[in-house]
Amino acid sequence: MQKTVLSKSSQFKLGLTSYTKALRLIWANNLVRYLLIPVLLNIIVVVALVFSGMGIGDWINGIIERSVENMNGWIHAGMIAIKIILPIIFFALFIFIGGTIVNILMSPIYTFLSEKTETILTGKEFPFDMKQTIRDIWRAIRIAIRNTAKQLLLTVLCLLLNFIPVVGSVASIILIFIINAYYFGYGFMDYTYERWRLSPKESRQETHKLKFFAFTNGAIYSLPLYLFCGAFIAAFIGGVSTVAATISQLTLKEQSN
Repeated sequence: MQKTVLSKSSQFKLGLTSYTKALRLIWANNLVRYLLIPVLLNIIVVVALVFSGMGIGDWINGIIERSVENMNGWIHAGMIAIKIILPIIFFALFIFIGGTIVNILMSPIYTFLSEKTETILTGKEFPFDMKQTIRDIWRAIRIAIRNTAKQLLLTVLCLLLNFIPVVGSVASIILIFIINAYYFGYGFMDYTYERWRLSPKESRQETHKLKFFAFTNGAIYSLPLYLFCGAFIAAFIGGVSTVAATISQLTLKEQSN
């Protein structure tokens, strides 16, 4: 599909400049409210995870109370530690995978934003079709889950580099960032490809041709995830990333035609 061959530098430039265009389009067409939804989802997800940690802690402590006849100070201290540590662990889990969870939950909104962007830029309308919409959302969720599985596998492999002092740790951090950025960018690009009725295989092929653009698009989304509570910032950026990807894909499609 993509006939225009872009150099690495052109793809990087396209990825960066598309964000400023996306922000202007979002602001001019009153789409800002859709960027606030993932922030709300983030709050819901983190609260759910923390309370899940508290609930599991209470469940474990209940088992201990029923199983241990002579409760001593150490056991009580251990139970208190469980009640405190588990919610912290679940919150840490949110820090690492919160962005991915929200992306999956936001698939319907990102699908809409991508479609709305194409309508604004081309005038092409997309009549609402419930069955097709459900198929598109299900496809987006499947791809998000598959990409997440690949990200996690490659991340675990990269973490093995930490056994090499200093150099391995630095390489691990850089590679994990590149991997995450690419797959996030791929996900944002696929909202357009699914609307153009490309198969998942064709979508992967087209994204691979524009891998440096996909990386740049996803990198801007990924950067905040490395900050404490950065998932809240990334959630706001996700909608912008989707619009930016759509703008660039439409530009390239026009050039190819």
